[in-house]
Amino acid sequence: MKNYSFVKKAMLTFVALLISASIYGIKKEPCLPKDVCCEELAPGPFAFSYPIDEGFACPKDFYVYGEFLWIKPSEEGLEYAIRQNQTVDSSPFTYQFPLLGGEIKGFSRGSNEWDWKPGFRVGFGSLNLQDFWNVSIEWTYIRIKADSTASNMGSGVLLPLYFPRTEQSGGEPEDLDMALASSRWSGDYNTIDIMLGKPYHVSRYFISNPMFGIRAAFIDQDYHIRYFFSVNNSVPVKLGVISKNNAFLKNDYWGVGLKGLYKAQFRISSNWSIYSKTCFSLLFGKFDISQNSQLAPWSENGQRFFTYAVEDSFYTVLPNAELDLGFSWRKYFNHNQQKVSLNVGYEFHHWWNQNQTRKFFDHDPVATDTVSRGDLSFNGFVFGLNVDF
Repeated sequence: MKNYSFVKKAMLTFVALLISASIYGIKKEPCLPKDVCCEELAPGPFAFSYPIDEGFACPKDFYVYGEFLWIKPSEEGLEYAIRQNQTVDSSPFTYQFPLLGGEIKGFSRGSNEWDWKPGFRVGFGSLNLQDFWNVSIEWTYIRIKADSTASNMGSGVLLPLYFPRTEQSGGEPEDLDMALASSRWSGDYNTIDIMLGKPYHVSRYFISNPMFGIRAAFIDQDYHIRYFFSVNNSVPVKLGVISKNNAFLKNDYWGVGLKGLYKAQFRISSNWSIYSKTCFSLLFGKFDISQNSQLAPWSENGQRFFTYAVEDSFYTVLPNAELDLGFSWRKYFNHNQQKVSLNVGYEFHHWWNQNQTRKFFDHDPVATDTVSRGDLSFNGFVFGLNVDF
C-alpha cells in the first residue's frame, strides 16, 4: 500500500507541474476593449508582415521613374601591345623572346584610364493588382567609349597583339620599327527588364521586395586599333614616313533569360531612407564576332604582310549580376495624392565572358588565341526621380 500511495502522489505531482507549465507557456489573450489596464495590443490581421502602404489619399497605384547614370565601363582583355626594352644586341627593333622587361599597353594603365560615360534608366510600374502584386518594366542604356595610346618611350619596340607579325622573303620574322599605337573601344549597352514582385513591410521601418522576371540584353562593341610603323627605318618616326595599319573588331551580343531581384528599404525618418538592390540574371544568347585587318599601301625589300578576316557566331549561356546602394528622400504633394522621391546611389554591374575576340600575335597567321574570356563591368553614380500616384 505504501508503494501504491507513493506512485499515486508522484503522478499527481507530475500532472500538476504540466498544468502549471502550460498556463505560463500560453500567451495572454489580446486586450479586451474594456480592459484599460492591459498594455498589450491585439495582433493585426497580417501578424508579422503586411503589404506596403504608402499612405496615399485616393491612390491610383501607378508610378514612373527616371535615373541618370554617370558610370565607368571597363572590360578585360583589351590590351593591344607589349613594349619590349632594347635588346642585348643594341638593336631597338628586334623581336626577342623571352621578352626583356616586357610592359603591357592597354586601358587602366598609366594615363590611359577608363572614361566616365552617361547613361539613363526609365521605367514604370503598378501596384494595382490583386493582393498588392507589383509589376514593372524598365529600360537601361549606357554609352561605351574609351581611348588609349602607347609608345615605345624612345627605345625598344612595340609588339602588336592584334596584328600578325611580318616576315621577310626568306621566312625570317621582319624587324619592325613600331613606335606608336592607339585604340578606341566603343559600343552601346541596352537591357530591358519585366519584373513581378510583392513588396511588404517586415516592420514599420523595413520594406522587403523580392521580385522575379525576364531580362533581354543587347550589347554591341567595336574595337579599332591603329599600329604605326616607320617606313625605311626612319628614327624617330616623322610625319610623312608613317605606315598606319588597322585592326577592326566587332563583338555583338544579345541574350534573353531569367532574372531574380531583391530590393530592401530601411526608413530612418518620415522623409529619408536607405535602399539597396541586388539582382542576378542568367541569359541564353548569341555572339556575332567579326575581325579584320587593313594594311598600309606600301611594301619594300620583299616584305610580306599578313592580313586576316575572321567571322564567328555561336550561342551560349552567360550570367550577370548587379549591386546598388544609396539614399532616398520623399515628399507628398496635393493632399497626399502624389509622392515625389529623389535618390542618389552607387551601383555595380558585372557581365561574365563578354570579350570573345581573338588575338593574332605570331608571325604564323593561323596561330590565334581567344582573349581570356574577359568580363565586362560598369560602376558609377545614379541620380533618380520617382513619381507615385
